[in-house]
Amino acid sequence: MIKLPVSANNRAAWTIFRQNKGAMIGAVILIIILILAIIGPWISPYDPARQFTNKILIPPIWSPAGDFNFFLGTDDLGRDILSRLLHGARLSLQLTFTVVLIAALSGILIGAGAAFLNQTLRSLLMRIMDLLLSFPSLLLAIAIVAIIGPGLPNAIYAVVIVLIPQFVRITQSSISDELNNDYVMAARLDGASSLRLLSHHVWPNITPALTVQLTFSFSTALLDIAALGFLGLGAQPPMAEWGTMLSESRAFIQFAPWTMTLPGLAIFLTVLSINLVGDGIRDALDPRLNR
Repeated sequence: MIKLPVSANNRAAWTIFRQNKGAMIGAVILIIILILAIIGPWISPYDPARQFTNKILIPPIWSPAGDFNFFLGTDDLGRDILSRLLHGARLSLQLTFTVVLIAALSGILIGAGAAFLNQTLRSLLMRIMDLLLSFPSLLLAIAIVAIIGPGLPNAIYAVVIVLIPQFVRITQSSISDELNNDYVMAARLDGASSLRLLSHHVWPNITPALTVQLTFSFSTALLDIAALGFLGLGAQPPMAEWGTMLSESRAFIQFAPWTMTLPGLAIFLTVLSINLVGDGIRDALDPRLNR
């Protein structure tokens, strides 16, 4: 289960989070998905690229025409869908984690630096960030991939670029708000450097806002990566990525709906669980609820 450092504030936050039924349900679902993503390659029945040419479009086992050797059925090339979903869980979540980690580190560093710039440079940088934030994330990612070319590495770069302004904005605004507080002014008068102010005084107070932003960025990144894969701009066949699996199954939605429904359901449950957990974290870390 989720463990917080032993302190009064964190214990109160954990109590609020635990009382949020939606957040707890989301946490359980997310933990199950993460476990399946970790152990997926070891428990998957077959190699995700293996083709059973005599078992094409076999429905799941709950269908009368199902085959117990293929629990969730097969696709149009005779590949086991369960194996592809398990391998796809690891690939999709690895990509999401990588993208969010790079974007968060880059955005936090840029935002922290911007907070200590002079007014002119800070305003210029923030206007650029606002310009990027004015576009829907997926639309901006598609435009970037269209410029630099399709492919999984370029899709990762595009989603990173899309997410960075969010972290820059929230980091800069949070630090600027904290720098105006009396305790920071007192630390400045005591001779504290900008680095010490940031690490010892400001950072602990902006961590909750960054934690919430980090949580919701996972769902944004997962959806954008899957959407780019679905459009043929991200992961390419035969990679077992959820968005690519959706794209490959479009032609069979009418007479083999499980080929598209199952990867779509995997994306839906993952994004839903992340958002439920994010909502719970946001409510638990809201100072107005911790009074």
